[in-house]
Amino acid sequence: MEEQAKLILKKCDGLPLTISTIGGFLATKPKTAIEWRKMHGRISAELEINPELRTIKTVLMRSYDGLPYHLKSCFLYMAIFPEDYIIKRKRLVKRWIAEGYCKEMLGMTAEEVGDTYFDELLERSMILPGEGVNHHSGKVDSCQLHDIIREICISKAKEENLVFILEEGCCLSSTQGPIRHLVISSNWKRDKDVFDNMLDLSHVRSVTVYGEWTPYFISEKMRFLRVLDLEGTIRFRNHHLDEIGQFHHLRYLSIRNCVYVWYLPSSIGNLSHLQTLDIKGTHIYELPATITKLRKLQYLRTTGVPIGAEKEDAMFDYELVQRSIGCRLLVFQQAIFLLSLVKSFWSAQRSELGLNMHDIFNLHRAAWVFVHSEHRDGVKAPRGTGKLTAMQNLGVVNVARGQEKVLEEFSALTQLRELHVAGISKGNQKNFWSVIAAHNKLRSLTVHGDDIDGCLGGDLFPPKHLESLKLAGHLYRVPDWMHHLQSLSKLDLDESKLKNVVDIQTLGELANLQVLRLRDSVIEEMNELQFLGSSFPSLLVLELWVPSSLNLLRFENDAMPKLELLQTDEYLEMKGLQFLTNLKEIRMDGEGINKMKMELEKQYAEHPNLKNISLKLIT
Repeated sequence: MEEQAKLILKKCDGLPLTISTIGGFLATKPKTAIEWRKMHGRISAELEINPELRTIKTVLMRSYDGLPYHLKSCFLYMAIFPEDYIIKRKRLVKRWIAEGYCKEMLGMTAEEVGDTYFDELLERSMILPGEGVNHHSGKVDSCQLHDIIREICISKAKEENLVFILEEGCCLSSTQGPIRHLVISSNWKRDKDVFDNMLDLSHVRSVTVYGEWTPYFISEKMRFLRVLDLEGTIRFRNHHLDEIGQFHHLRYLSIRNCVYVWYLPSSIGNLSHLQTLDIKGTHIYELPATITKLRKLQYLRTTGVPIGAEKEDAMFDYELVQRSIGCRLLVFQQAIFLLSLVKSFWSAQRSELGLNMHDIFNLHRAAWVFVHSEHRDGVKAPRGTGKLTAMQNLGVVNVARGQEKVLEEFSALTQLRELHVAGISKGNQKNFWSVIAAHNKLRSLTVHGDDIDGCLGGDLFPPKHLESLKLAGHLYRVPDWMHHLQSLSKLDLDESKLKNVVDIQTLGELANLQVLRLRDSVIEEMNELQFLGSSFPSLLVLELWVPSSLNLLRFENDAMPKLELLQTDEYLEMKGLQFLTNLKEIRMDGEGINKMKMELEKQYAEHPNLKNISLKLIT
């Protein structure tokens, strides 16, 4: 009974009315695990038919009825996500936009409007905060639906014939005419006859697939399809995208984390209404030339760094590829690797993996490009990228050698708000900064390169309204132009190798900086890092990945007066923690946590405020 009670309480998830009402109802029933298991299994039906429990639904329905019309549509749309699913804010908002729930208004972009709707649903407790808060924006990054509220969401969505979920035990006779939003659950038995003959797909606006992919899930009957979301779908292959060009109304396409995809078909250029294309987590490292036809494309998210193999059968030994690159393999070794790669897929295994001859050919090509190309970090964009003038979020794009013309075209992308580039070097850095210097709408910029020291200077400055900046590569010193970025609230320096403590003090003069991450960004010879008084007046988060030589952090009075989170990759002696009056949490690895706990215990008597600090393990 205790186990069943925990399951029922999980459904209630803190709602006092639900807990007390269901508890009172169970008090009148036989005290057996079987009776309580029945209650847990049919709680949705009980809320509907049982007079004693109907109060719960009545009260929660009032919350739904009290929503303005635009929020009702956004809320019911969330029935497409499974129970206990962590829903990413960006994914949800992008889908709302594609469905037409959010549009530009009063100087706000559609994404800003969608963010407002998301926050309103949070404030009304119709959705619950997810895994964490973005310390840079102060916003919740993800959400979940309360189990009981989800039951109401699904019930109402079905009642309005908005969402149909193909899942184990679903009743196909319950479909009342055409389906608008189709969800295929991971536990549904893949049945082609059912899919083709018993479902009216002529009005489907969105298809969301969980679990294993089956080719007939994309049907030519879906003439009005706007959203195709295949994120994390298992066994999705290149050739499954061959017919994508026929869905002319498509606005949102995600094949994120479909790691068996190595290229996009040229027919993608037919999707003239496409706004969002998410190919992050695939093996796509080159975009087709036809992508320049997508004049409404606003959001293009690509793979940033080489990724590992999917949990299912590995396509090829990724560690071998990485070692090959690192060791500058001879042409002979590369050829042997590629030939053995292709040979392995002429075996019977290829049928198990769902590969056809076209896939095998492109696997050969993709592996060859991967071994030889300089564009392994990000994708290679085609000539004509400057035609994508609606683009707001672009990256990761590699602008290494041979991409000079494409780099120059960035000057035409004046609507950019977020840009992530790789391949910056001494040869192209001046050109890059001059191209984007006038991008006054740019708010977030990430730059990867082998050596980015001295990339700016003289009359050349970065976009002045930047709020987030990440520089990954050797910098050696904090450049003089940094103090011009007075809107900067997030700064991430990766492998910068700063040589002078003065550089840290320069960063401390950024009045609005809230998040500072230094990853391997101080040189080995530095053994003490000191933060002076009155520095970092707005900092909330400090994250440090430090060399073994650094063993002491020293905080002076009035330094970082608002700091809430301090994270290091290993234990450091810390002096002046008592001055961090708002510090709530310190995160370290396992051994570091134990040492830090002992250190704090020594100081508790003298500094009582340190008792408010929680210690957490880095995961």
